[in-house]
Amino acid sequence: MTTAEAARRQALRITTDAGVLLRRPCEADAPGVFAVHGDPSVYRFDPQETHADVEHSARFLVPILDHWAEHGFGYWTVLLPAADWPEGVPGADVADGARVFAGLGGIRHHTLDGRPVLNVYYRFAPAAQGRGLARTVVEQALALAPLLAPGTDVVVRTRPANVVARHVAERAGFVDEGLEPGTTDMQLLRRRF
Repeated sequence: MTTAEAARRQALRITTDAGVLLRRPCEADAPGVFAVHGDPSVYRFDPQETHADVEHSARFLVPILDHWAEHGFGYWTVLLPAADWPEGVPGADVADGARVFAGLGGIRHHTLDGRPVLNVYYRFAPAAQGRGLARTVVEQALALAPLLAPGTDVVVRTRPANVVARHVAERAGFVDEGLEPGTTDMQLLRRRF
């Protein structure tokens, strides 16, 4: 088994010491995705991106699932122990145990200024924020990135006003490069490998 194959196998399901689960998403996650992405407060900096209904969330999942099918890694479904958030939407997979859907996060291929990069993404329900989930996603993504795509830079793209997302990235060693080339409203942070 190659290093990349081992990393893809590891990426399928990661459980932290705190019981947080990062796993490959599935179509049945659409209600959980909608519970998070349908909340306008989650898209404070991108209100036009708020999901209108569960069907919108199901369509949103399609390229995420496709990336997993093609590359063997991608954005994870992120689940918290239900005891940490009893009101959350229960995980869709029987192997999720007593966990609830907190949001999505992970890495996937992206092209930036004509060059391949790995884009880190993290978005969580307000009730799940402040628990270190973004940090967990970024740490796991950075551990896997050099194994999955050696020599490929990892980036975080966010709105300039999203101070929290930028802070998470900077604490993980990403360097703020200013506005993404060709945009007027997307901040680019990069971690070179």
